Amino acid sequence: MLKLETPEFLYLLILIPFFFVAHYFYLRSKKRKLKEFASDKVQEVIMPELSIGKQRLKFVLLNIAFALLVFAAANPQYGTSVGKKERRGTDLVICLDISNSMLAEDLKPNRISRAKQSINQLINQLKGDRIGLVVFAGTSFVQLPITSDYSAAKTFIDVISPEMITTQGTAIGESLQTAFSAFGQDENAKRSRSIVLISDGEDNEKDALKIAKDIAAEGVVINTIGLGLGEGSPIPIKNRNGQTEYKRDRLGNIVLTKLNEELLKQIAEKGNGIYIRANNSSIGLEHILARINKMEKNEYEALAYKNYESRFYIPAMFALLLLLMEYFIFERKNKYINRKFFFGK
Repeated sequence: MLKLETPEFLYLLILIPFFFVAHYFYLRSKKRKLKEFASDKVQEVIMPELSIGKQRLKFVLLNIAFALLVFAAANPQYGTSVGKKERRGTDLVICLDISNSMLAEDLKPNRISRAKQSINQLINQLKGDRIGLVVFAGTSFVQLPITSDYSAAKTFIDVISPEMITTQGTAIGESLQTAFSAFGQDENAKRSRSIVLISDGEDNEKDALKIAKDIAAEGVVINTIGLGLGEGSPIPIKNRNGQTEYKRDRLGNIVLTKLNEELLKQIAEKGNGIYIRANNSSIGLEHILARINKMEKNEYEALAYKNYESRFYIPAMFALLLLLMEYFIFERKNKYINRKFFFGK
């Protein structure tokens, strides 16, 4: 696997087009001055061995050498093996509600976008903890298996949208069961595991409390975060013409999605966790992270690329070779080489 230790040096490559433009105007100015001194025929007489093609070749070699030196300065590194690295942390699975009610705009820009932003911020603060992600609406599935690859986690989070699940509803109980399954089977039942349920609490299955109690009995802590306002908010949807309107019931009344705070509090209580109500400044993940950091850390093995070795000397060596070639290429024509084939005039 190839990576660059200091990729910011690559910005220097944007200078190369400017070098070519400057070189063009330099040759043009030089040619104009020579014409003022003598005509083309006279120049061929007094400078018969001058090769314009070799001048161009030398300039191209210099630019290629410059590009190689820039690449060398970026310090390319190559990892030849993948090894296991011991880490310590807790296992965390986030259950994110992606039902249509999460499109409500009582939290800005809307509930689901606010949640995704906060989850990304949470990932930035994780240190050794593993994270997984379950999304749910009328059904649930594991969007991201337990991993310590935070970059991959952010990628999976960014693509989340209500369109991922066509079955509408809010199956909170099923999502908790799916999250529990995401931890996998482990001989060490004492390892620290927690679930964070992020939802507006509008449960359609009515089995969430029993499932939360059963999961807590397995040593898993369940924390909950409530998204939305108690007075309710309309749900924006797209009509057939692509225009935004609000969801209505059969009588034509605008449907308001309300935060079911009581259910989320009860789930947190059954799960030996805490409930936090989100607002526009914070959805409360920082408080839950503080509790997670106090939990006993698990030891686990994670795959990691090892033995990264610098390879800057390879492009530097080629750059030096090109510079030597440029130095030993004289601007005079070589009588042993067909100048028109190799260098032009």
